[in-house]
Amino acid sequence: MGERWSEPSAGEHEASTEPPGSPDALRYRSWSPTTEPPRATLAVLSGVMSNTAWFRPLAEQWRVRGFHVLGVERRGSGLNAGQGRGDTESAEQLIGDALRVIEHGRAPGRPLVIVGWCWGAILGVHLALRLGEAVDGLALLTPGLYPSATLVERMAAVQAQGQGQPPEAPVLASPITDEMFTDGPALDGFIRRDEARWRTFSPRFLEVSTKLSMAARMRLRKLVAPVLVVLAERDVTTDNARMIAELARLPPERVRTVSLPGAHGLQFDAPEALAERLDAWARDALGV
Repeated sequence: MGERWSEPSAGEHEASTEPPGSPDALRYRSWSPTTEPPRATLAVLSGVMSNTAWFRPLAEQWRVRGFHVLGVERRGSGLNAGQGRGDTESAEQLIGDALRVIEHGRAPGRPLVIVGWCWGAILGVHLALRLGEAVDGLALLTPGLYPSATLVERMAAVQAQGQGQPPEAPVLASPITDEMFTDGPALDGFIRRDEARWRTFSPRFLEVSTKLSMAARMRLRKLVAPVLVVLAERDVTTDNARMIAELARLPPERVRTVSLPGAHGLQFDAPEALAERLDAWARDALGV
């Protein structure tokens, strides 16, 4: 159990924004729907440690529900691990890269839904604000916008370790451990076997990420697209109560919040239930 996520899943393809060999090329994964045309493109953003292969359990569920799933691979991560692994030059590079992949890989003429998991929810807020009316919906899955007290303490220790280190060197250990994602079969069967996952990152990435997170929290109320938030009942990385309190500041007709049993990695603990919740929200709130 869990090992099968180490291999490509049904409907999975790899593509690139530029011809092979181009220094500006960004590779990404996509999963084609079982029916055409797709209901919408789900542009999925991973967390810091993870990469688009971690969405295989969900992509398998979403594609049979008629969605085109686009795994937006970050520079230096997953399929793009050779491009500055564990580092980023700037917030604008992170945002600009994601926009390039979405423009290249989305289904033409179909609705666009940004789906951000973990740290990807932070980037998702920025993308939704940047794209404005071009985004039909924003789904935040176990979002990392408000980290738990445990994680805040760990992050402070990591930040202190970065003092005096080369800004671009991936020398800081992730404050999130493998066990925080799931205690199910995927922990040993997939996560610990994934050599592409980030175990360390650079002081520069931490600084950029911290600023992006602060800005996303400040701008949360400026979102105009319908928002789905899915929380995990056993999530030790996220302050769910704080997240719910902040969501209460948004117009209630634009926000749907659901909670599912499981840990931070709901795509491993409850993939079918998670896929169903997004499916229902897309029909009810977005009309797709």
